[in-house]
Amino acid sequence: MSSTNNTLQAADPQRNATVHASAGTGKTWLLVTRILRLLLAGARPDSILAVTFTRKAAAEMQERVSGRLHELMCAAPDKLDEKLSEVGITADANTRKRARQLYEEILFDPYSLRTTTFHAFCQELLQRFPLEAGVSPGFELSETTGLLEQQAWDALVTETAGKPGPIATTLDSLIVGCEGLSNVQTALRSLLSHRSDWWAYVQGQSDPLAYARSQLEQLLEIDAATDPLEGFPDDMQRQAVKTFAALLGRHNTKTNTRDATTLAETLLAPASPPEFYAAIQPVFLKKDGDPRIRKESNTQRQRLGEAGEQQLIALHHRICDDLLAIGDRIARRNTFNNSVAWITAGNQLLAHYQRIKQEQRLLDFSDLEWQACALLNQSQHAVWVQYKLDTRIDHLLVDEFQDTNPTQWHLLLPLLQELAAGNEERGRSVFLVGDTKQSIYSFRRANPALLREASHWLDQHLQAKNYPLDASRRSAQAIIDCVNTVFGSQPLAQRIDSFNTHTTHLPDMYGRVECLPLVTADTAAAEVTATGLRNPLQTPRPASEDLRYTREGQMIAGEILALLANATPVTRDGETHTLRY
Repeated sequence: MSSTNNTLQAADPQRNATVHASAGTGKTWLLVTRILRLLLAGARPDSILAVTFTRKAAAEMQERVSGRLHELMCAAPDKLDEKLSEVGITADANTRKRARQLYEEILFDPYSLRTTTFHAFCQELLQRFPLEAGVSPGFELSETTGLLEQQAWDALVTETAGKPGPIATTLDSLIVGCEGLSNVQTALRSLLSHRSDWWAYVQGQSDPLAYARSQLEQLLEIDAATDPLEGFPDDMQRQAVKTFAALLGRHNTKTNTRDATTLAETLLAPASPPEFYAAIQPVFLKKDGDPRIRKESNTQRQRLGEAGEQQLIALHHRICDDLLAIGDRIARRNTFNNSVAWITAGNQLLAHYQRIKQEQRLLDFSDLEWQACALLNQSQHAVWVQYKLDTRIDHLLVDEFQDTNPTQWHLLLPLLQELAAGNEERGRSVFLVGDTKQSIYSFRRANPALLREASHWLDQHLQAKNYPLDASRRSAQAIIDCVNTVFGSQPLAQRIDSFNTHTTHLPDMYGRVECLPLVTADTAAAEVTATGLRNPLQTPRPASEDLRYTREGQMIAGEILALLANATPVTRDGETHTLRY
């Protein structure tokens, strides 16, 4: 199937479609074409909801729709038929008339086409149903949360200052585990930034912290009530250490004599399990935790005999295995304790953060998504709200779906379910477009695997077809060859679902791929040594600046300047000329 036919089939408003569109393949043109064809087919502008991720992208979508409609209105008769043919429509008198009138109709229609962002859609939903969602009517949106987070941190510190209690003890534990107060703040703020994940994780639990503790125990395969060193050393382990020490003493090198003395003194002393473990560990394990090497040697065999040497090595491996197992249990316990302290203090910090926002009648972006998702899925008014939305939305289009996070997917799912359950005669449709290779919002919990999940769901419930767009309209063949080599080979090929070989509409255009050297940190920078007290009003704090991004930019700019300075010849559309900006 040709790329053009593939594109026009995806734009057909009678089809439910998911489009895996690579960079430069005309994705935005296709999305706008889909909207145009919906309008030309008689869809009401306010029945179309197009969702993307940034205000700029939403504004650009609206601008392109208006521009294309204006072109249809102003086109000469022969050009109008040509433009309609470009989007897969055979012109007739009615189609021409509607194409001429659409621009003015939408311009003056009080219920206009909605091109919006996920957050704007959630905000509109909560403003429309504040009581049902349990949010303050007339709430305001806070786009910057730094001050609110600092106020929450100050409230947490004030709560624990000079007041012994569980939270104060937890913070003390975190300061030790995170090696400093600054690291504690960073760790707790990370929970704030991923609070939607935390809410989803403990949703429906009467005691979230107890639930999280029990899940951690299962994940780490530990019993929180059991000491990792309980029962250590038992009689067999003590005997093994005693025998090992005696064998070391018979092969009396300087190191063996020292180790044998250490083990003998530890066996005689009334040491607790932690003390016994700490005392014998250096004899068997290196500082990095790996077992020390014990191997056969002629001198050792002469001193101990062949049987004694084999016993020494076997005991060494046996005791090392015991110590490594204990070390693993201790590490798991420490991970458990630090994790419990993190979620305990983080949950309290989150409570202060939410309280401060509620007092100021504020919501942030995470609140918008979570509250809207809960309204459509868990609230007692969910069915009624879904019904009210269902009466307004007939056609759903979602752009950049690879940047969707789990909350946004669960927000969309009730709308998709309503579309799937609706009357077939009503003429409804879904159109999703994305590319797993272009997912850039992982810091906002974006999961490109959701594109595959959504495609599968739509195929199962709405018989949606997948239309791959892999022919670039802006890249030279050299660039495309590089993309195919990188993404078509292991291990990326396994991580990207059904990667298709890319092509280009510009096979003869000049292009070149260079592998520039990796820019690394400057390790040769001299460290500034303080020679006395520094006056902070006159002398700045010595600091080494990371200039890797600057150097990388300079290197790329240098390559571009070299191409221009060398008057590099380039070819496009069969004509050769000198490379220019």
